[in-house]
Amino acid sequence: MVGLAALLAAGVAATGFVLNARHERAAQRIETLWRPAVTEVGAVRAAAGDLRAASLAGAAGEGLREDSGKALEEHVEALSGLAAGTDSEIDAEVTGLDRDVSRWLENGRSAPAADRMRVYGLPASAAGAVPAEGTYAAVDARTGNLAALLERRSAREAQDAMWHMHGVMLYILSLAAALLVAAVVAAVVLQRRYLAPAGVLARRLRRAASGDVSAAGPPPGSGRGWIGRLSEEAEGVRERLAVSQRETRRNEEALVQVGPAVMGLHEILTSCEEPGPGIAVAGDVRAAEGLIAGDYLGAVALPDGATAVFLGDVCGHGVAAGLLAVRLKSVLTVGLRLDADLDASVRAAHHALAGEECFTTLAVAVLDPERSTLTWVNAGHGEPFLRRADGTVRRLRTTGPLIHPFLEAPPGTWQTRTVRFGPGDLLVLSTDGLTEGRRHDGEEFGEQRVSRVLADLGDPTPTAAVTALYAAAERFAVDWGRDDISLLAAALVPPHTPTPGRRSTRPARADENEAGRD
Repeated sequence: MVGLAALLAAGVAATGFVLNARHERAAQRIETLWRPAVTEVGAVRAAAGDLRAASLAGAAGEGLREDSGKALEEHVEALSGLAAGTDSEIDAEVTGLDRDVSRWLENGRSAPAADRMRVYGLPASAAGAVPAEGTYAAVDARTGNLAALLERRSAREAQDAMWHMHGVMLYILSLAAALLVAAVVAAVVLQRRYLAPAGVLARRLRRAASGDVSAAGPPPGSGRGWIGRLSEEAEGVRERLAVSQRETRRNEEALVQVGPAVMGLHEILTSCEEPGPGIAVAGDVRAAEGLIAGDYLGAVALPDGATAVFLGDVCGHGVAAGLLAVRLKSVLTVGLRLDADLDASVRAAHHALAGEECFTTLAVAVLDPERSTLTWVNAGHGEPFLRRADGTVRRLRTTGPLIHPFLEAPPGTWQTRTVRFGPGDLLVLSTDGLTEGRRHDGEEFGEQRVSRVLADLGDPTPTAAVTALYAAAERFAVDWGRDDISLLAAALVPPHTPTPGRRSTRPARADENEAGRD
C-alpha cells in the first residue's frame, strides 16, 4: 500500500509539472510576443498617421515627414523580428505590411503634388473594399487586420493559460490528497511495526532511569530490523545505568567527605595565627568560585616579639590554585617561624613552585611595635597601602620580581625596605581582585578608590578597614566572580587593649557592617 500511494503521488506530481510548464510557456508568450507585437502594430499605425499628416502639410511638414518615415521603417522591422517563426498567417500579414509600407514610401517620394491626396489622403474606411497598393489606405487596412489577428492570438493564449492554471490548482489538490493517503498508510505501518515496540522499550527505559534496572530483554515484536538493534542498545544502556547508579552512590558518599575538606582548606587559607604582642590583624579571602581561592594570607608571631603578616596571590582561581596556595602558605609560615630573613622566606616559596607552571605574587611585612618600624618585601604584588595617623595614604613599592619557577632566585633577589610605623598607622595588603575589579559597565574599582576609603576611615582599625573596603566594593557592584578578592590589615594596638586572637581576624561581611565610604 505504501508503494501504491507513492506511485499515485508521483503520477500526480508529474502531471502537475507538465501543466505548470505549459502555463508558464503560455504566460511567457503573452508577455514576450503578443503584447509587444500589438504595441508595435500600434506604433506602426501612429507613425503612418504622422507621415500622412506631414505629407499633406506640404513643405511645412518636410522635416516631420522624414522623421516619421524613419520611425515607420524601424517599427515595421521590429514587428518583423517579433513575428518571425510564430505562425504562417501572422508571418504572411507582417510580410504584406512590410511590402505595403515599402510601396507607399516609394510612391510618396515619386508622386507629384497633385497626386498626394490619392497616396496619403484616404484611410482604409474611405478607400473601398480593396484599397490601392502603395497608398496610406492599404497600409491602414493591413495594420488593422494585423492588430485584430494579434488580439485573437493573445486572447487564445490567455485562455490556454487560464485552463493550465486550473489544471495546476487541480494538481495541487490531488497532490495534497495523495500525500494525505500516503501519510495515513505510513502512520498505520509505522504504528504497527515500530511505534508499539518502541513504546514498550521507552517504558522500560523510564523504569531503568528511575532506578528500576530489573526489567530485561527486548520488547515483543522487536527482534528484527533497526528496532531490534535499538533494543540491544537499550539493554546495554540498562546495564550501564546499573553501573552508573553504583558509581553515583559512591560519588555521593565522596561528596559527603569532600564538604568538610573544602571547609578545612578555606579555613587554612583565611586563618591567621595569634599575632605578637601589641599588634592587631584582620583579613579575609573571598573566592571567585565556591570557597577555595588562589589567595592566601597569614600572620606569624616572631621570636623577637615582632609580627610578620603576608598576603599572596596564585595565578588563576579555583581548586587547583587553592591547593597550591595552601602549600605556599605552609612553606612561608614555617620559614617565618624559623626566624629566616624575608628574602630567604620568599626564596623558600620559590622552591615550593618547582615543577609548577603557575606563579605567585607575595607581599610580606614585619611589624615591630618595640622599634616602631615596618619592614617589608614585595615580590611583584600590588603595592600595599600605608595609612598614616593623620589620614594620608602612601604606597609601599615593589622590591623584587614575582615568584615564578622559570626565574632564577639567588640570594638578594628580593630586597627589604623599612619605614616608621607608629600608633595610629594602618597597613593594608590587597590582591588585584579588588583594585582591578570591574562592574558591569567595565569601570575599574581602582587604587584611588581604595585610598579614599582608607583616608575617610573614622575608626582606623584593621577590622574596620577590611570591612569598609569590602562594603565599598559591594556598593560599587564589583563582579565578584571575576577574581578572588582578599584583604589583610594590621596596626599597633594601643596600651591596655587586648590583642585579637586567631578567630578574630575575619571582619563582618559587607552586608553586616557598612563602615567606610566609596
